[in-house]
Amino acid sequence: MAQDVHSVQAFHNALLGKDAPAVEAVLDDASLLHIAGRSGLAGEYHGEEAILGLLKRMAQLTDATLEFSSSRVLTADDRTIVLCGHSSGTRRGKHLDAEAVHVLSLRAGRVREIWVFHQNQDQVDDFWSEYGTR
Repeated sequence: MAQDVHSVQAFHNALLGKDAPAVEAVLDDASLLHIAGRSGLAGEYHGEEAILGLLKRMAQLTDATLEFSSSRVLTADDRTIVLCGHSSGTRRGKHLDAEAVHVLSLRAGRVREIWVFHQNQDQVDDFWSEYGTR
């Protein structure tokens, strides 16, 4: 369990530092990311390439202002870790300021599945709305 917590913390720190190689170290082709909501970014992303592609696209759409911060482990066991975090950014005159919970399912130090839930999903959908809705 301690190794898995360390892997997830390294993953989240890599997101904070925008360190693609460190993110790749805990993702693989079996990784799956679920993004809730109605925006064009909502949906499922299968595999390391798709997940990294989403992160790059989000950075581009926000002119690299998107930040993830204030992560803390809420709970952890041998297969699941729940992180609480905050995201912020600016896009086309809109500002994102959102609390989120990330639920990660792990296996052997690798991320198998990530569910992202925002406290105010309507605000997040509005922020990404010009990208399109699903």
